[in-house]
Amino acid sequence: MNKIRVYYEDTDASGRVYHANYLKYLERGRSNLIYQSKYNHQELFKKFNIIFVVKSLNINYLKPAFFEDIIEVQTSLNLLSRVKLNFNQKIIRNNELLVDAEVIVIPINSSGKIIKLNEDLYSFLKTIS
Repeated sequence: MNKIRVYYEDTDASGRVYHANYLKYLERGRSNLIYQSKYNHQELFKKFNIIFVVKSLNINYLKPAFFEDIIEVQTSLNLLSRVKLNFNQKIIRNNELLVDAEVIVIPINSSGKIIKLNEDLYSFLKTIS
């Protein structure tokens, strides 16, 4: 779980978080999950030629977040295979669910071809799924 402060730049004219900015928050949640392993995205690319890309996204906006709110992104891995990661992500403010999303991510190489996760990263992700 990671906490994020909503900045003025994240909001629209009404002071609510602009809908596309929730995608950035979700990305941070998934990245933080990777950072819990011994790798980061640059290392994964350099060592294994792995790039993670979003294949599909289903997002439900339930309630808005506002300027200066502190929100939390909860990220869990619902389904894991060597070529697909299915995340459930929630954005919460004070135990109130604001956004519920399902994100499917696939690993590709620098040529854009789907590749399998290396054993080390797969094993780590298996422990958190």
